[in-house]
Amino acid sequence: MARTVLLPVSDNAGYSPDQINTRVTLQDMLESVQQAIEEFGADAKVVISNGQRYGAGFGSIQAFGREVVISDAEPDEDEDDSTGHEW
Repeated sequence: MARTVLLPVSDNAGYSPDQINTRVTLQDMLESVQQAIEEFGADAKVVISNGQRYGAGFGSIQAFGREVVISDAEPDEDEDDSTGHEW
């Protein structure tokens, strides 16, 4: 049976992407995912945890089927913003 792993997140920290102070890069994430695959297996399910004591403290990564979509925080003004976010 596939294991479940937690990915801690700090949500609701800003009103726009430029208000978030983070040092995490895609390379950092890749290395962490590769290490987690070695430890937990490639079939482990990912659940996010926001650490809240009250209310729902867990969720999932938004995906389309099994495809996780990573997009630019600053969408082109010419393109349709299909996410509904106005950053």
